[in-house]
Amino acid sequence: MQTYEEQKAVIAKLNVIDDIFFQKMTEDPEVAEEILRIILEKPRLKVLSSQPQRFLRNVGAHSVVLDLLCEDEDHSLINCEVQKQDDDDHQRRVRFNRSNIDTLFAEKGIDYKELPDIYLIFISKFDIFGENLTIYHINRVIEETGTVVENGVHELYVNTAINDQSGIAELMQYFKESVGQHQNFRKLCNRVKYFKEDQKGVQDMCQAVQEYATEYAKEYAKKEHIQTATNLLLNGASVDLIAKSIPSLSRQFLTELSKTLQQSTD
Repeated sequence: MQTYEEQKAVIAKLNVIDDIFFQKMTEDPEVAEEILRIILEKPRLKVLSSQPQRFLRNVGAHSVVLDLLCEDEDHSLINCEVQKQDDDDHQRRVRFNRSNIDTLFAEKGIDYKELPDIYLIFISKFDIFGENLTIYHINRVIEETGTVVENGVHELYVNTAINDQSGIAELMQYFKESVGQHQNFRKLCNRVKYFKEDQKGVQDMCQAVQEYATEYAKEYAKKEHIQTATNLLLNGASVDLIAKSIPSLSRQFLTELSKTLQQSTD
């Protein structure tokens, strides 16, 4: 069992840009609000609800766990994701997250005009577009005229790699290093200090890290099981046989997966 000093040394290496640390920071709605006010440049923004690690189930397809999903006082939704590794097509990942959020509301039977605005914020440790900017705002435009056209979707890409000395860059540098106090985001700094220096905070964070590691291992195993089930279904194996062979996957899930695969091959 680790001593407190050993635990503290482990947690000291974590920063806000780390997924599990970001999750613990934004469990406090006031901290989430402080971060979003700076990134969105809306100093009066009010967060009505804050849900770290929001799970969106997509039966028969790839479900999504959002790092942070918030609702503001205008009932706009704000999805904030953090990513350290440049190892995927992250723009399509942002697109997929958006589609799942939209589906969540479409399933409630609301009209298209009632769909809320969505702010998709992608925070990375790398400059995703390589244009040497701290933040990028992506808009839909008419190519022929350059006119911006709105559909309620707002994409923002922010990174810790470029420091342009702006307020957003100052926040991003803190995401990367997570030490000291800053008057523009005191709530975040105080929460970081609690989890890095307070004994109870350090112990709580260590437990969260252990749980995160366990869940990651389970999720990795589940992905392997889904891939195996997909291969078996494509080769003609029955749902009953696969359900008996891979008990970690429910019969309902396998049935939906089978339908999805059948539709894709028709």
